[in-house]
Amino acid sequence: MKGYYTKIVLVLWALISINSHGSAQNGFKRWEYKVFAGYNLGGTSPLPLPAEIRKINSWSPGFAATLAFHITRWISPEWGITSGLAIDLKGMSIDADVKYMMTSLVVGEGDNTGRFTGMFTGKNKTTTRNGYLVLPVLATYKPFEKWTFRLGGYFASQRDAKFEGNASNGYIRNGGPAGDRINIESATFDFSKNVRKVDAGLMASADRFFTNKLAVTGQLSWGLIPIFPSDFNGIPYKMYTIYFMTGIAYKL
Repeated sequence: MKGYYTKIVLVLWALISINSHGSAQNGFKRWEYKVFAGYNLGGTSPLPLPAEIRKINSWSPGFAATLAFHITRWISPEWGITSGLAIDLKGMSIDADVKYMMTSLVVGEGDNTGRFTGMFTGKNKTTTRNGYLVLPVLATYKPFEKWTFRLGGYFASQRDAKFEGNASNGYIRNGGPAGDRINIESATFDFSKNVRKVDAGLMASADRFFTNKLAVTGQLSWGLIPIFPSDFNGIPYKMYTIYFMTGIAYKL
């Protein structure tokens, strides 16, 4: 896989070298290159929020940055096709009260120690931070000189995953609703190795140029593939990556 993405980078660099100044035809440049950096806000979340999550006490985005390079091939002055590569970190930390949530916990202290799988009631804190290499394919529309809009999809390869947390101030019914009650003062979980290696979904973005080169940019990415495989039972519902990125773009 590493060699595959290296080839993609080399192809993109070759396109830049060959078309570094664009090919002016019919009064517009055929090729456009852009780099941008931004910050992701959002969450890795089920839709809609399940009944097991009774209250969200706090949320923070953590370090969730994006660094990207895009190439646009203009077909006309208004329409084009955009692709490129991005390094994308998507993460959050959330603290919630849950009730009867199926999960798997590791208890390291107290009267009962070990791994328990069942219905948990109490406080749950989850931290995620997944790193992706993203390849977008977007239809591009430029209705005005200072505005550019894009809509399409993306494919992402997961390069690093973190999905872990702790549970406290509650209990778990080991094995199911009628199982033995195990009081939980403090327990941990780590599902990082279970996160899928791929993601794909919808993407929409917009640029507002305030100089010929610089723009503010916003980008929504909405994952359509659950981050855990269907046979994973550590969390009872499907979770998706849903993030909005805001940042600064520079046209080369």
